[in-house]
Amino acid sequence: GTKLAAGTQGDLLKEGEQLWSDKKLSTNGMACQTCHMGNASFNASFAKPYPHQVAMVSEKAGMKQVRLDEMVQLCLVVPMAAKPLPWDSPELAALTAYTADVQKRFIASGVAKNPCAARNPCGAKK
Repeated sequence: GTKLAAGTQGDLLKEGEQLWSDKKLSTNGMACQTCHMGNASFNASFAKPYPHQVAMVSEKAGMKQVRLDEMVQLCLVVPMAAKPLPWDSPELAALTAYTADVQKRFIASGVAKNPCAARNPCGAKK
């Protein structure tokens, strides 16, 4: 029934939130929240529906646009220096669901309308 689906989604988000701060996912001591605490390091394009173009993905993987689950995988591989998760894994499903929730809150925060307000603790110095 509906209750099960809602509970499952809630469980998925709870699991995703735990994984978001789990440094064990990386090989270099980083977690998703290392770069994205308080909506840091998201470009204004994070507010766009997926799939969309992401600069890091274009530069590192040569892909014109990316789905949200692919974005999660690329963050694991590039900044976090980890292996990607299996595509059918509950961990990837949970992280993708939680990232979608983070995206909703990012849109609601209005940071996308004022990208200068965003901090980037992990941005490459040019």
